[in-house]
Amino acid sequence: MVSFSLSYPTDRGGDAARLLDDALTTRFGGENVLVGVAGAVEGSADLRRRLAASAALIVVIGPHIPGVPEVPSRNLPDITRREIETAFELQIPVIPVLVGGAELPFETELPEPLRPLARQQYRRIHAGTLREDIRHLVDDLARSFGAKSENAGPVPVIRLILSAEPVRLFMPPPKRRPAVTIVYSTRRGDWVVADSSRPIRWWNPAIVARFVTRYEVDTSDHRVDFHVRLPAKGGAYHFEASISVRFRVTDPAQIVRRPITDAAGVILKFLLEICRPVTRQFGPEEVAEAAAALDGRLAREVLVPEGITLYTRGTRLSLDDHARNYVRERESQRARRYLQERAKPRVEFHGFPPGAGAIPSLAWRDGSSSVGASRPPERLLVARAPAQVPAGQELSVDVRLVTEGRPVHSDAVTARLENLLVADDGTPVTVTVHAPAGLHADGPLQQTVLVKPDEDPDPIRFGFGAQTPGLHRIDVTAWAGGTFLSEVSVEVSVADGGPFRDGRLHAAPLNAPQARPGEVTMEVRFDGSRYTFQLRSDAALFAPVVESITNPPTAAVENAIKELQQLAGGGSRYNATMTREVIRSAGIQLWSELVPADVRDQFWQVGADMSAFTIATDHDVVPWELLYPLSAQHDAGFLVEQVPVVRRTYGQRRNARVGLRNPRFVVPPKAPTGAHEEIATIRAILGAADSEPITRADELLALINAGALGAIHFACHNTFSSDGSFIDMDGGRFKPALLAEASIRKLLAETGPLVFINACRSAGVAPTYTKMLGWAQQFMSSGAGAFVGTLWAVRSDSSARFATAFYRSLADGATLGAGALAARVEQQDDPLDPTWLAYTVYGDPFATAAV
Repeated sequence: MVSFSLSYPTDRGGDAARLLDDALTTRFGGENVLVGVAGAVEGSADLRRRLAASAALIVVIGPHIPGVPEVPSRNLPDITRREIETAFELQIPVIPVLVGGAELPFETELPEPLRPLARQQYRRIHAGTLREDIRHLVDDLARSFGAKSENAGPVPVIRLILSAEPVRLFMPPPKRRPAVTIVYSTRRGDWVVADSSRPIRWWNPAIVARFVTRYEVDTSDHRVDFHVRLPAKGGAYHFEASISVRFRVTDPAQIVRRPITDAAGVILKFLLEICRPVTRQFGPEEVAEAAAALDGRLAREVLVPEGITLYTRGTRLSLDDHARNYVRERESQRARRYLQERAKPRVEFHGFPPGAGAIPSLAWRDGSSSVGASRPPERLLVARAPAQVPAGQELSVDVRLVTEGRPVHSDAVTARLENLLVADDGTPVTVTVHAPAGLHADGPLQQTVLVKPDEDPDPIRFGFGAQTPGLHRIDVTAWAGGTFLSEVSVEVSVADGGPFRDGRLHAAPLNAPQARPGEVTMEVRFDGSRYTFQLRSDAALFAPVVESITNPPTAAVENAIKELQQLAGGGSRYNATMTREVIRSAGIQLWSELVPADVRDQFWQVGADMSAFTIATDHDVVPWELLYPLSAQHDAGFLVEQVPVVRRTYGQRRNARVGLRNPRFVVPPKAPTGAHEEIATIRAILGAADSEPITRADELLALINAGALGAIHFACHNTFSSDGSFIDMDGGRFKPALLAEASIRKLLAETGPLVFINACRSAGVAPTYTKMLGWAQQFMSSGAGAFVGTLWAVRSDSSARFATAFYRSLADGATLGAGALAARVEQQDDPLDPTWLAYTVYGDPFATAAV
């Protein structure tokens, strides 16, 4: 049950205070009403512990004492003043209850530490309606703070004292069992932990006379999952937390001394005491920050005073229904304001005839065109952070959106901007930072500013605490609705006892003209123990959702791909109907197990108006293209069947045009059957001249490093193993790591080519040093306009048909996302072949071909 602290003076408040105490006790239970009475002696640590365990502090304030000059603060006894000051310090809600005609003092009448009291929402109890007022107050407390159990799920009783037996002469020795410790109580009132290597002589009366009782204490490892409600900032809303802990007894004598009959109850009480102060620092819209802070608090092993050591295995934080409805309403309000404020122009993407090479024109709602109009000022995303910070110190990342040409720091790194269309009354831009676990966020990780035509918005500050020594990268991204604009990264070195050094500015162009209606992006970041999800769209701004995991999804993903690969190879005994069900079940399982419930709810809110879906992720092994969104009310098929679905990697440029000029073809000596027919068909679609295919690794690498690579299509076998990915060619193996120079120097940025590796597992990632390097990541980092690859081995005839349909759509003027969707749909003619799900596409879903 939820707990409250109640404070009232013994000489004022009278019957009202005592009746309120009784009513709270009846409603919430005596153990959940913690009373601090004036005149009692309570240490500072005990007071903080009592208040930290409370959802709110209820302060009964009576009338002033007759004959004593009216000084408002004197109406509060010393202990009450201490309670109020401590509650404000711990950010615990304070609820004044006025009785006997008492009034809440003005702020100027109170000493500085008590002044927030004058701004609190108070309740009044009248003498004539005493019991009715108290009943309404208790009902309101139950509704606001929740009267249901703070442990929402069943928790098993875990007995730690396995047996207790009086000591007697000639009693049999205890059985030797693993992870069981023997403890004896003595006649002097202390406890002795038995030494298993020195058995007690139970035939010796002197020894037996020393002891009273023999206890067997369980010291084995245990695991228990708690589902608890934790207060948000202000106390009106709550988080729902799932906390998985492993524990063992490390002080058996303490277990007997207490005695501890139920370990789960003790651990739950302890967790609530340490978790409540953490979550009280964050509002409902800061669930991601609250989850990160909670993870940081529980990251290390914790000793419970009762002799138990906790090892937290994982936490998950979400909002309860009341808080979720509040956040949704706030998001809806922001969305309505945004839709009212955002610019009115729309972007029309016209088809491109072969060889046209034109760019999309901007059409305004009055029918006028942007062609010939003066270009809007270009803007930069600028970020700056200290280069080095001593461990334990605070640091800030300062972010600005700056019009090009205006002064920035002398060592700023700048880049040419694409135009960001700004409405006359301003365009909202959301800036988000992502930092590793070694940097503790001191505030929100996402802020929205209004960019106006003729002025730059105020700088944005993101604060962090430097906790863990090492080199930490902070990514800063800018968004207009669900449309990605730009990103920069800064690095901070944290050292024990090191100096504080300023860093250089980093700047990048804001690449997209405006938020594209219906474009939705799902950001997925993984730091080794936690997934962070954030859904973005032009209709709503959602808070990040953090999922802590104990087992990475690698094994589950490999099993799913293995089964799909078997289906693609024709080695399955399933008929057409069962094949579809097997594939569908895999997609539903990925949707339900890997996508948090909050993100699934957000998806249904924006799904009806979705025009494209981008998965923004890096160094990730999950085949997100297999997602099959499903709910009791919705079943529209695989996500890739519903809308154009693409991926983007962090650090990837946003290219509005994908280069198809001067295509080259890679066909190794051991190419799949039909490889030459495949490239002949694609060559005809693109109108490319005949040329010998590339067969040598050194020739291909020289072409890439010269920056002269046009579109390139691989028809090959790709070997994928835990050691990495490679393509066997004449002269040696061609591996993603060979693209390191191209990645650093952005050698493909000028041509922005399409790279299509039509092979098995060409989009997969393999561990290399501290990063995960795959073909998609390396080519996109090098400046490729788009990348297409496969997630598992595919049939050569099926892969050729997919490639043909994809190139034909692009050549006919379709966007990158629409071309991929068309190729998938065309590939579904064979119900026994899941090849249409095997392809992953990286790039801008609205990009078109430059031919």
